[in-house]
Amino acid sequence: MSGDVLVVDDESIVREFFKDVARSLGGHVETAEDGDVAVEKYRSRHYDIVFMDMRMPHMNGLEACKSILNMDPSAKIVMMSGFSEDRMMDEAISCGALCKISKPFELRSILKLIASAIPSSLGSGGGPKDGPLCLFLTL
Repeated sequence: MSGDVLVVDDESIVREFFKDVARSLGGHVETAEDGDVAVEKYRSRHYDIVFMDMRMPHMNGLEACKSILNMDPSAKIVMMSGFSEDRMMDEAISCGALCKISKPFELRSILKLIASAIPSSLGSGGGPKDGPLCLFLTL
């Protein structure tokens, strides 16, 4: 995999989890602890996929999602939340985020999301190339 992944979450354990997963596929991973940092990082480097927590200090995930999509309408942003019913996640989807996932995550599902965004991550077999990257997942 030669893809770039940005993981945005105020919990270091979540950032480390995603680092390990993406690195296991050979990807380049950067992290941000809040939406402000995420927007600045995206401004200087566009990523193949962004995993964005919804509730963070400073700038929340919805605001960061909107800012990134304003810069790059084709950005692939996966919204994350530990809350099963989060209206802000639904708003992020309406604004153009790719999909939403709920914490806790299953490793297999995260691998599929990364592979779908960056098909070369699974070698010549590739990931799902047809259809949407993901549906509304509850992991």
